[in-house]
Amino acid sequence: MNRTEYLKSLTEQIRNKNAKTLVLEEITAHIEDQKQAYLLDGMGEDEAEEMAVKEMGNPVDTGVQLDKIHRPKTDVWMLAAMLVLTLIGIVMQSIICLQYNDLSVIQNTYHTRTIYYNLIGLLVMAIVYFADYRLLNRFIWPIYGVYLAGSVFFLHTPAFGEYYQHLRFGQAIHILFVPLFAVFCYRFREQKGKGILKAFGLLLFNILFLLFSGAFTSATMLLSFMTCLITLCAAAYRGVFGGRKNLQGSILTASIIGIPLLFFGDVLLFDGRFLFLAEYQIQRIRVMLNPAAYAAQAGYQTMLVRDQLSSASLLGGGTVGKVGELSGAWCDYVLICLTAYFGLIVAFLVIGIIAAYFLRALHISLMQSNRLGFLLGVSCSSILILKTVVYVAMNFGIGLTVSIDMPFLTYGLYCSVVNFLFMGIILSVYRNTNLLPEPKKTPPQHSLRIERATGK
Repeated sequence: MNRTEYLKSLTEQIRNKNAKTLVLEEITAHIEDQKQAYLLDGMGEDEAEEMAVKEMGNPVDTGVQLDKIHRPKTDVWMLAAMLVLTLIGIVMQSIICLQYNDLSVIQNTYHTRTIYYNLIGLLVMAIVYFADYRLLNRFIWPIYGVYLAGSVFFLHTPAFGEYYQHLRFGQAIHILFVPLFAVFCYRFREQKGKGILKAFGLLLFNILFLLFSGAFTSATMLLSFMTCLITLCAAAYRGVFGGRKNLQGSILTASIIGIPLLFFGDVLLFDGRFLFLAEYQIQRIRVMLNPAAYAAQAGYQTMLVRDQLSSASLLGGGTVGKVGELSGAWCDYVLICLTAYFGLIVAFLVIGIIAAYFLRALHISLMQSNRLGFLLGVSCSSILILKTVVYVAMNFGIGLTVSIDMPFLTYGLYCSVVNFLFMGIILSVYRNTNLLPEPKKTPPQHSLRIERATGK
């Protein structure tokens, strides 16, 4: 049996189209390596190939075994946990609104829209889940062009002129850059320091472009910036850029630690002059460090949360408490309202499930051999984890008081769709763990050859 017949018989046993391509490349490489070894032993061309094919074993049996390995992977626990946590979020948002006193703030269609937004998010997740995430790499520049054009268009559309809509959309566009940045890091692979500088320069350009386009300088912008730095650091340590990866990773790690310290140092020592921070941003940092000193002003919500937390029981009291009466509690304070209503036991159980979910997502990402899948998974997992940490801290009276969403629990179209989109990317990476090879660099279409002229 020659190589062509063997490979045809083997790949007929494999059902997944992407897996066939991957297996064909792997087995062809094995046959070629074995053939070269036999040629070095003195065999002829035909005999060496025949022996190399024979070494691969029965093609049908080998194909069946490889088909078992190269199948789509499904994490049933993550899918089930996603549905349960989504239902908890819908129920909790409804409870808060039912107990909210100022009904003029809440539209009559609130409960219906809550369900619709989550269904739209789940649909987006399902589409991304079954898609080939390598398409992002193939069309990254057109996608980024649409992203920039869409950002400008929507930020200047009258329908988004209302403060709340403008803020939420601005947060969404900052976060949507995170997976795009992961793809750009992959595109700049094997370029060593030049690749890192390109990626960092693109990150700065994107932030400045959005700021000049009218996007808010919100906490979400800082979180997305930090997530991109984490992604850049992960790419360096993984050796994506080539060169001295430990040195690259160490420098980037120092920047991840140093930038938050720079913010705090500027506020505490120079009143935010060097970073051109707005007064409300400076005050938020000061409130975080000493909320009691601002209890009658910007620290009011933090002190209210702490007071409600101190009186929370293990089994709850059937009320969302005073925090639930704040405007926007169904977005910013769902967790502390859940704690007051159902008790500390249920609240910590929900937090534990969410933490397990995102740690599982991060673990999936770190285990990927495909570097594009690795970077996409790390970036999406990191931003979801950072948002969750900030949200949980705020709901327990620690950290900054900011407008930020928490995956699964909070209300809103933009945040629901973006969070489910990221979860779809993570699950798609896991689903295709044994199916998708790394995209190959497109060879240059033209080459220039320079020869030295010599006179005779």
